[in-house]
Amino acid sequence: MFQSKMGIEFLEKMNRIADFLIISILWFLFSLPVLTIGASTSALYRTVQTSVVEGKGEVLLTFWKSFKNSFIQALPFWLFYVLLLFIFSLNQLLLLNNLASSWVNQFSQIFIFLLLLFYTPVLLYALAYLSRFKDNLKTIGKNSLFLAVAHFKNTLYVFFLFLLTCVLIYLIPILIVILPAYFTYKICPRVENIFSHYIVNHLVKEVNGEKERSA
Repeated sequence: MFQSKMGIEFLEKMNRIADFLIISILWFLFSLPVLTIGASTSALYRTVQTSVVEGKGEVLLTFWKSFKNSFIQALPFWLFYVLLLFIFSLNQLLLLNNLASSWVNQFSQIFIFLLLLFYTPVLLYALAYLSRFKDNLKTIGKNSLFLAVAHFKNTLYVFFLFLLTCVLIYLIPILIVILPAYFTYKICPRVENIFSHYIVNHLVKEVNGEKERSA
């Protein structure tokens, strides 16, 4: 019985690692055009949550379906992030080459850097949000910003894991075939708990509203 249980646990771990590998490779391949990174990250979250955490659905089908559904809405959130990175990189290049050393450039560089730090977890919330719910861009952005501020401890946790993942992939590039899915797997429970909390509150408000209208 003991050996059988150990064998089952070992197989489950191997299956999970295999899922991490497949999902991370899918994310990498679908991210190659660069403009699709937002949609592929949204699909990454949806696939990990559905196929790995919940154990439902086939990985490739889930990823592809989520990628198609989230592409249009994920694009503006991702493009804004790319724009911030571009401005920051260009300004940094000018500063390093003494082509723009005024206090305005230095202040703007600090401001853009802080904006990037704050927007990174907001972007991750937004991509996770639109993979789970159907809303317009304004609502997605507003709710993602609210979640990042209202659940600041979780935001710090998400940002720390994101930064750690990026550093590890930078140092050991081959880890890109497994770390994206593993990072997502680690943040899924916290993000889903936040989503569940607001879903329950929304349902309670709807029920109370129906009772008041019928009274």
